[in-house]
Order: sequence, then C-alpha cells, then structure tokens
Amino acid sequence: MPPSQRRVLIIGGSFAGLCVARDLKNHFFVTIVDAKEFFEYTPGVLRAYVKPKHLDALTFTLYPVVEGRMGCKFIWGEV
Repeated sequence: MPPSQRRVLIIGGSFAGLCVARDLKNHFFVTIVDAKEFFEYTPGVLRAYVKPKHLDALTFTLYPVVEGRMGCKFIWGEV
C-alpha cells in the first residue's frame, strides 16, 4: 500500500458494509470490522427451519470473501 493512499474503516460486514467496501476498494485502502466472523442472510433463516440443508446457502465466512475476493482487510472484532 502506498503511504499516500487514504484509508476507510467500515464497521459492519453485512449488506451495506460489503456494498460500500466493493464501491470504495479501488479508491481507498478499505478495512471492514465485524463482531461476527460470518455473513448471514437473515430473511432466509425462516426457510432453514423447514429445510435445514438450506442453511449452508444462507451463510458464509467473511474472511476469505473480504480478503481473497474483494482485496480488502477484514478484522473480526468490536469497535
């Protein structure tokens, strides 16, 4: 990272946090902080009660997506 590159801290890795990170990653060094290590599509959880196998499609671990695919930094913690 060049020393002159500006930084952005995004608190929360849910829908809004991931969308903002995606939009800003080309202009800033983006760091996402979330208290959970996983993303959960909450509206779909009710469907998982009927089809428990569907739960795997509703969640994913944030670290590989944020750091691997998006090229941002992920911190699992609280602010």
